[in-house]
Amino acid sequence: MIIGLVLLGIVAVLLFFGVAERVFKSFGVAYWLAFVMIGVLIGCAFIPTFTVGAVQFNVAGFFAPLIFAAVFFALAFRMREVRRALVVTSVTAALFISVWLLIAPITSSTVCVIIIGFLCGAVDYLVGKTKIAALCGIFLGMPIGDVVASAVGTYVYETPLRFGSPSAFNAIILAAVTAVVIFESVSAIKRTMNHRAGQKARADAEIAEEFDPDEYKKYFDK
Repeated sequence: MIIGLVLLGIVAVLLFFGVAERVFKSFGVAYWLAFVMIGVLIGCAFIPTFTVGAVQFNVAGFFAPLIFAAVFFALAFRMREVRRALVVTSVTAALFISVWLLIAPITSSTVCVIIIGFLCGAVDYLVGKTKIAALCGIFLGMPIGDVVASAVGTYVYETPLRFGSPSAFNAIILAAVTAVVIFESVSAIKRTMNHRAGQKARADAEIAEEFDPDEYKKYFDK
């Protein structure tokens, strides 16, 4: 879970210095609650995987994301984005299942985490178009996709059935950070372009006000 913990640590530091505060406030999460959310995710990462019967359960990779998904869906309901969030969830789950089943048998779990994390984060940005919808899809769709992929692996390769895993936790955190970073980067570019367009419009308006056609009319009258 090193990747997820490192990313959460970076987010916590940025939040402490106020850099990431605006990001959380943009989807209705208070400053103190953002610290609680990050602390819960970090704490869950240290809870060991446990087994019930023949099924393995991982708190950080399954239960914690579902709790956060419930929080984000509540925010989506308030912002009337539930339908879009459900679409993103479906796309994310299908993408997770496809990539994991194709790549996991031929490469390491770290490579799978990196590919799925970046890919799901980017796709959720394109499909969701809002941070809330993207985060809903990530925190719900990816655990669902992980369970389905594990069930397929159990049937095909006779591997243990698992609900969540350290790899799923890393992929979820990486996807969430990727989606938010893309959103913020695109928003910053749009703000810069709008600001420059506004400055140009004001400059053109000032030039138009300074130009007086009557001043030059006398020369043509002569």
